[in-house]
This record gives sequence, C-alpha cells and structure tokens, in this order.
Amino acid sequence: MERNGRLINHKYNEYLFATLAMSGCASIAAIVDRIMVGQLLTANDLNATNLIGPLIYVLNMVFGLFIYGGNTLAVTYKGKRDQKTANKCFTIAIIVGSVFMALLGLAGLIFREPMSYGLCVGKEELLQPVSDYLIPVLFLGVPMVLLNGTSAFVRVDGLRKLAVALPIVSNALNLTLDYVFMGICKFGIAGAGWATNIGFTATLFLLIPYFRSSKRTVFFTRIGFKDLRLMFNAFHLGLATALMYLCMFLKNEFLNMIVLSTLGAVGGQVLVVCSSVMSVANIFFTGTAQTMLPINGALFGAQDYNGIRRLFKRSMLVMEIICVVIMAVFMIFPLQTGAVFNVTGADAQALLPGAIFMFSLCIPATGILFILRSHYQSTGHRNAATVLTVLEGTVFFIPVLWALSLVNPNTIWLSHVISAVLAIVVMVLAMGFMAKRKGKTTFLLLPKKPDGDTYDFSLENKIDAALKASQTAIDYCRGKGVDENTAGIIGISVEELCVNTAKYASTAKSDMIDIFLKITPEAVVLKVRDNGKIFNPTEYIDNSGEMITGLKLVRTISSKIEYNRVIGFNATIVTVNRISE
Repeated sequence: MERNGRLINHKYNEYLFATLAMSGCASIAAIVDRIMVGQLLTANDLNATNLIGPLIYVLNMVFGLFIYGGNTLAVTYKGKRDQKTANKCFTIAIIVGSVFMALLGLAGLIFREPMSYGLCVGKEELLQPVSDYLIPVLFLGVPMVLLNGTSAFVRVDGLRKLAVALPIVSNALNLTLDYVFMGICKFGIAGAGWATNIGFTATLFLLIPYFRSSKRTVFFTRIGFKDLRLMFNAFHLGLATALMYLCMFLKNEFLNMIVLSTLGAVGGQVLVVCSSVMSVANIFFTGTAQTMLPINGALFGAQDYNGIRRLFKRSMLVMEIICVVIMAVFMIFPLQTGAVFNVTGADAQALLPGAIFMFSLCIPATGILFILRSHYQSTGHRNAATVLTVLEGTVFFIPVLWALSLVNPNTIWLSHVISAVLAIVVMVLAMGFMAKRKGKTTFLLLPKKPDGDTYDFSLENKIDAALKASQTAIDYCRGKGVDENTAGIIGISVEELCVNTAKYASTAKSDMIDIFLKITPEAVVLKVRDNGKIFNPTEYIDNSGEMITGLKLVRTISSKIEYNRVIGFNATIVTVNRISE
C-alpha cells in the first residue's frame, strides 16, 4: 500500500475558497472603492485612492505580524498538542493586535498633515483628497484585526460557511455604503473610507455564533509579561508577510514618485489601473499561499515531510493555473479594464495597453514568490522567507525601476517581473546550495525523513479496508526487525482504529485515512489521521454508554495513546515500547 495525497488535497480544497474569500476582503474593498470613486468623483480623488496605498500596506504589515504569525504559531502548538499555549497565541493575535492597531491609528491622526503631504508626493492639488481619505483609513486597523483576524481562526476550526460569509457580508455592506455615502450623501472621497470601515465593523456581529460554537478550539485566556516571548515568536513567523507589505510600501512610494515625475497625472491614472490589476491578483496570491500556512504548520509539527512536499506541489499547481488565467484576461482587455475606473482619456488609453501587458507579466512569477514564502514561513525557515521578500521587494525592484525610468519611462512597468524573476532564481540556487551542505532535500529545505525508519500509506475509510492495512503495518514492522509482540500490537491498533474511524467518524467527504509508522530502537510510533467527524479514541463511548471493546483493548496493550484535533483532522498517536532483547 502507498500513500496518496487525497486527504491533504481535500483539506487544501476545503480551506481554499474560505481563504480566498478572507484574503479578498481588503483587496475587493480597495477595488470597489476605486471603481466607485472613478465613476462618481474626480481624477484627483481617483489618484488619492492609490496614493493612500502605503498606509494600507502599513496596516497589513502589522496584521501580518499579529495574525498570520499568531495563527501559524497557534496551529503549530495545536499540532504539538499544547492547547494552553495555542490559546495564548490566539489572545495575543486578536486582543494585543487590536490594541496596537488602535495606537497606530491615534498616532496617524496626530500627524495627519505631514503624512498627507508625504503621501501625495508634494502635489498640492492632491493634498485635500488624500487628507480626507486618510482619517477613516487610519482607524480601519482595529476592525481588520477583529474581523479578518478572527476569521483566520474560524477557518482553521472548520467553520467554513462562517469564514466565507464574513468577507462576503463585509464587502456587500461596503459596496452599498460606497454608493450611499459618495453618490447620495455626497461625502466625497472620505465616504469611500467610511464605507469600508463601517462594513468591517458591522460584520463583527456575525462572529457571535463562532464564540458560542462547540467546534471552536481556541479561546481567550489570561496572558502575562512572560508570554511576550510568544508574541515575538509570532512576529518571527509573520515577519516575511510583514516585510512583504513593507516592501510593497516602498515599491508603492517609489512608483508614485517616478510615475508622477516622468509620466505626469495621466501616468498616475494608469498606475491606479495597474495597481488594481495587482489587487485582483493579490486576492489569489494571498488566498492560495495562506491556505498553505495552517496545513503546513500542522504537517511540520507532526514531522509529515512527505505531506508537506505534496502540499507544495498542489499549491504551486493551483497558483500558476490561476495566475495564467488572470494574466491572460488583463492582457486581452486592457482598455476595458481602464474604462471600469473611468480612465478613458486619449492620453491614458495610449499608455494602457503597453503598461498593462508589461505589468501583467509579473503575475505568474509573483505567485511563485508567494508559495515559496509561505512554505519557508511555516517550516521553520523564517530567515529564508525574509530574504526572499527583501530581494524581490527592494534589493532588485528599486534599482531596476530607477534604471528603466532613465532608459525609457514607458518601460517602468517591467520592473515587477524582472525583480521577481531575479529573486526566484537567486533564492532557488542559494537554497539548493544550502540544502546540499545541510543534508536537506532540494531548495525546500526539508529533512530527508524523520529520525528512525518511517513508512506511510493511505487506505479507504471503510471497515473492510482495515484488515489489509493492519497486515501491511505488521509486515513493515517485521521487515525492520521489530519483535512479533510489538508488531502484533501495532497491527491490532491499526485495525481497531481504522474500523472505528470508519464506523463513528466517517462522513461523505472523509473517504481516506492516512497511516504513519516510525520505528526507533526504543519504540514503534503509529499515527492515524482522518478528516471525519470529531472522534477521540482515547475516551470514546458508544450510544449505549459503554466503552468500545476494540478501542479499550488498544488503550490497554499500547504504552501510550494520544489524540489531537487540529485543522479539522482527527490525529491519534499510539506508542508501543519495544521489548528489550
């Protein structure tokens, strides 16, 4: 019997749509705001939506530190069966993250005037719309953490419908309020910001069912000064994401400066369209890559390196299919894309086709960067993720952008794809070289295998498949010199766990069980994983109130049995000590 990737693929597909919906919340809001501003307000107001971008990236940078880092750390501790620490990570992510965002908004309000002047690159005609738009955006951070941050944990806890509903409702409210505030009430550009802010805040009421749900696996808890180490650990995990947004901040600032100085206001309008193209693509970049994080974190905590490789291939395939489709659509319809934002002037239309074509070339390469970054983040190689982000975002991008602006300003749109490709090539070569030195497998930097002899395989989640799985486990143990008594106990454990999983945990979507065996000189460790209903073999009692005989036997004859529910998987670990010869 061999392992297949169906269990992990099912989990990836299960999370993907919810993650795309969550990641699309901010991007869709930004796109909708630009469309409504372009149709209802002035060209200067449209430019302001792009000039405020650096502030959005600062908020996302903080969000990345607290939420992406905290969520990944919490899932990793759950994978290690440390529920207490996972709860602390959840509390730090949501509560401390919200407080930090509030302080950041207050500081921005105090320094509103110099911030506005800096964001509009000294253009006086843009100062008022930027200043008006700045206030509601400054206070977007708190509802962003409360809504999108909690949604990240909702998704991990398997409440997929709620995770999908949250961003959909938020964006529906935002779209409605955009029209009300800007079209009916004539609030101007500030109305777009308040529409987004109120849309996020009102949607928080939908979280009430989550906090009352029995499926919730993380809880608010008291934290102390000594728990600051967890916050810094979360920051380390979220650093690559935060640096990504820092680099986007720098890229946005340099683009604004160079485009406005070389191509003028018309170039600024084209840049708004190109930035919106990236916002659309970013929904899929972030969603596809962030789907990896909790799954990869759980697999890494369980030392399932084979599963991580399968997940990497799956994520890369999905990402590149999506990226090619997005790239093709924008290349084919550049003028129509501009018209959506009311960028229809003759000068702008002359620039749009070439600009969008060159800009869109970066989409597949950027998708690869996101997958690599998420992989390194969740497998303990934070430095590699950070280096990759800095290479693409600043080390290569800014010099390439500056050089192209000197050679031909009309080619500056190529700076994204050139810097992305350079970063990928340098990173893969460097990580491949490091892998050889440290005995890892390829540029993914994964151990070749866990300590000891290991074997994993999959079987159908059916009662009649359990006997074959049991015999497979026994044969493997015998082949590795395990004594008959220990091999027999492993065989019984496999059969009983698989039979009862099929009987009590099976659902229409839980059609596979993954089996893992690890043999060391001291013990044989058996891991059984499925994605069915919650089923804890260590304490399961049937409808009659009696202990299930087979599971009781496993608990009796094994040296230790543990259960953990993580990212919607039932994970049971049975340890059988080997008989000393």
